[in-house]
Amino acid sequence: MIEYCNENIWYKKRPRKKRRFFAILMTVILVLGFMAYYRYVITEQILTLCSDYAYSYSTDAVNKTVLYSLEQQIKYTDLITIEKNTDGDIVLMTTNSHKVNTINREVADNCQTLLTKKIAEGIPVPWLSFTGISLLSGYGRPIMFKSLSVVSVICEFYSKFTGMGINQTLHSIYIVVKSQVKINMPLNSRTEECETSVLISETVLVGKVPEIYLNGQIFG
Repeated sequence: MIEYCNENIWYKKRPRKKRRFFAILMTVILVLGFMAYYRYVITEQILTLCSDYAYSYSTDAVNKTVLYSLEQQIKYTDLITIEKNTDGDIVLMTTNSHKVNTINREVADNCQTLLTKKIAEGIPVPWLSFTGISLLSGYGRPIMFKSLSVVSVICEFYSKFTGMGINQTLHSIYIVVKSQVKINMPLNSRTEECETSVLISETVLVGKVPEIYLNGQIFG
């Protein structure tokens, strides 16, 4: 009689272990499935939305900074010095390094300050975007997402020569600002890079321009 009871108890406990095993297995599968959905669907959707805002903020910061930093119009002669020979041909073009470096530093510092302040306010993300469903991503009360940081802001000058006719060349000078904004999320992150060019000065050069300048970069 005792043996019968023990055997009966053994058969009763066996299905419970199976049910517990399948419950644990299903829990693990659901957790892993949710993590994968969060990592590859929800996170990507939020990062894409934040990247668009970060790019827009960077472009706006650059435009405002350049306008603010260059309130006093910069003359072409403030940046470039030209020497000609007796025939009127250009033989030497030199840059005002002090002026160029001053503008570079001022624009980069002001841009980083403005961009950091703007990003600190956060990016409005509709809360339904966290469902990962594209059709619902634009709905719901916005949640201010603030897990962003400015990595760097680099400023440099760039020039371009364009033929205008016989012995006439249009020389355009641009200021190029490159910014990087890092977007941080659990399990993933992204760095958005933005490059914006702004024309700050141009003039028509009369006389032959040496090929070394036409095919090269006068700003080091």
